[in-house]
Amino acid sequence: MAWATDEDVYDVTGREASPESLAAAHVIVEIFAGTTSIATDDGLVSSRNLRRLTQATAFQAVWLDTHPDALDAMDVEGISQDGLNATYANVNAHLLAPLAKRCIDRLSWKAQIRVGRGNWSRRHVSDRGNRDSAVRDDQYEWSPLPFGSTPSQAQSYPGH
Repeated sequence: MAWATDEDVYDVTGREASPESLAAAHVIVEIFAGTTSIATDDGLVSSRNLRRLTQATAFQAVWLDTHPDALDAMDVEGISQDGLNATYANVNAHLLAPLAKRCIDRLSWKAQIRVGRGNWSRRHVSDRGNRDSAVRDDQYEWSPLPFGSTPSQAQSYPGH
């Protein structure tokens, strides 16, 4: 199943995209999202995440129509022409639509969770648990650790 149809693209963006751009957008979102439509078909993607994938695909399709060179773009460090310089906002800005990136960054398995109190509060801990199932992510409610918890206790939450 494709994450976005022609109707979805119009509903999300108010614009139409070519069938070629929509097909390419699906593949690009699949690459950056780190999942496939097979996972959706198997029921492993929650409705919240599916909505974000639909939005990302729609934004990417419209963006591709206005950036036809995106599929042929070279990977560059910077651009300078006639005294003008450009610096990309992120490493994939020449490949991925800004609103598509925001949708992808908000997928549950892309989230980073910061935990901490006391003397280890400046440490950044990313949840690297089982992120293959978006449905699994929706099964657990996250709650703060009790005051005085140690870093080793921070690893012992449901699902591990």
